[in-house]
Amino acid sequence: MQQDGGMSIKEEHLFWLEVLEDHAHFLRDYLSPSETRWWQEAERFFEPFREAIARAEALPPFEPAEAPTMRAFAESVYPLADAYCRLEGHMQHLRLFNQVNLNLTPSYFNGTIGENREYLRQLSYWAQGGPAPPLALTQLLDLWIEDQLGHAVLLHGLLDPVEQALGAQAERFATVFSTYMVKNRAMQSYERFTAPGFPAETRFAAEVLESVKEFYAFVQRIVAEYVDTELLSKATLRFLEHHFPESCYFMRKLAVFVPGAPSFAECPLRRLSRVGGA
Repeated sequence: MQQDGGMSIKEEHLFWLEVLEDHAHFLRDYLSPSETRWWQEAERFFEPFREAIARAEALPPFEPAEAPTMRAFAESVYPLADAYCRLEGHMQHLRLFNQVNLNLTPSYFNGTIGENREYLRQLSYWAQGGPAPPLALTQLLDLWIEDQLGHAVLLHGLLDPVEQALGAQAERFATVFSTYMVKNRAMQSYERFTAPGFPAETRFAAEVLESVKEFYAFVQRIVAEYVDTELLSKATLRFLEHHFPESCYFMRKLAVFVPGAPSFAECPLRRLSRVGGA
């Protein structure tokens, strides 16, 4: 299997730009209406991200990084992704000092900023006309296990308190991913004197992959109940469906490190409905 999980650069751009567009919507949605300045600042990114996504959709499907069109596109979107990253960083700073009425925790931004910085890392290579080196396994796990944990915690907080059975399952996934974060930090330390890919690490990667698949299926059930208006929550469809592309991206990248794992090539890297605010 290819180290990039079989993804083209065009697919990468579409994935990351839609992730950042979603993040801008979440920031706006969780700000108090009294925070007019920051509410408008978040919303200011909506149209640039939509325009960038439209331009990414028009890119040739399988052009390499050195192609002038691909290099120019990477150069053009870097400032946009960087500016949004700086906005979220400032929001995190304000939240740390309780200087903004924002219903998000400082740790929430650790995950979204980490994802943004990964896109910026890749863009820095593509803008120079070269391929972006893939993340090492421990780096990949460090980024995306935190994302899975964040989704489980946020999902639990969005459920109505009477949804105790679903809430307990969300908490169980949060506990699992939290233990994985600790174990991955240990794996990083082992690699100071041991080459990556040792048996315990490969088994760990397979275990994480299986848990991500299980959590994906659980969120599918949640979304189905939400669409059928059977779920009691304060969630939005955009937030719930945001889980799927990020999980598919993670599974496709992680499968590279798990012998015999499927490619997850059919797992969608784009939000299914593309409907905001529902």
